[in-house]
Amino acid sequence: MKKLRYGILGAANVAPRFIRAVQNSKEGKVEAIASRDSLKAQRMAENLGVRKFYGSYKELLEDPEIDSVYIATPNSLHKEHMISALQHGKHVVCEKPFVLYESDVHEVFSLAREKRLFVMEAQKSVFLPVTLEIKKIVDSGELGRVHLIDYCQSATGFIQEWFYRRESGGGALNGSLSYPLEHAIFLTGSKIQKATGTGSLGETGVDLQCAVSVSLIDGTLLTSRITTLVETKGMALVWCEKGHVEIPDFWKASNAKVLFNDGRTIEIEYPCEHEMTYEVNHINRCIIDGLSESPVMTERMTCMSAKALEDVRRDIWQDL
Repeated sequence: MKKLRYGILGAANVAPRFIRAVQNSKEGKVEAIASRDSLKAQRMAENLGVRKFYGSYKELLEDPEIDSVYIATPNSLHKEHMISALQHGKHVVCEKPFVLYESDVHEVFSLAREKRLFVMEAQKSVFLPVTLEIKKIVDSGELGRVHLIDYCQSATGFIQEWFYRRESGGGALNGSLSYPLEHAIFLTGSKIQKATGTGSLGETGVDLQCAVSVSLIDGTLLTSRITTLVETKGMALVWCEKGHVEIPDFWKASNAKVLFNDGRTIEIEYPCEHEMTYEVNHINRCIIDGLSESPVMTERMTCMSAKALEDVRRDIWQDL
């Protein structure tokens, strides 16, 4: 079968991980990389074995050999680039956060439906085998009801210059809050009721770390601490009536531990060379099957996440 041909918009630090996942997937291949810095695109293409590179996004979007576009540009440009890609007849996968405002989510998904094209927010955590196994255990009722979820993560390794600019959609909150929000929504099957937070602002006015509290409509509470200032022990702790789950590096988890109050323990292990591969395989199947929306990473989930992001950003940045 002919493989889906991907074009990569942006040569950000996250792009090589997505490219390797596509190359490792069953039904996709990367055809081209575009960056406003042509030399940067060329270097990345050569290093990763990608055939073509472009010095402008427009050139890539006009390439008839591209079926799907992965967007890894600064956060404030996501909406503009998704709309342009859809108008050029390309399926779209956009790095988190999908957009910075809830109203923009509806606009992008509406255009995708109109054009009969697929669009999805990139969110590898909900497609990991570890996450799926934990959800199966939670849904079975073995652990009783989920009441609390605690998340903690550092974001220190992939910071680029635009991260420190508000106008580019920078900050720890914009960059990483989608992970815990969407992970929790997926595990519980619930919806976000309210989100509030506080943060530490840097000299340029973006948050360098934040602490967020979220209530779900089923009564579950979640907390999320995200920092760019120190290396924390990245972890999710899911607290239930009959035990709890420990998930190291929950956003890219290859193992987890389920501990029951009666002393029983379940070890979950799924080693993976490229943790985005599961997500890419899902995207490929959705496109091949003619879907405009993922049944897992839905418009509704992305909307809830974007609304919470807006609310918490208003708390932290204050002068918005």
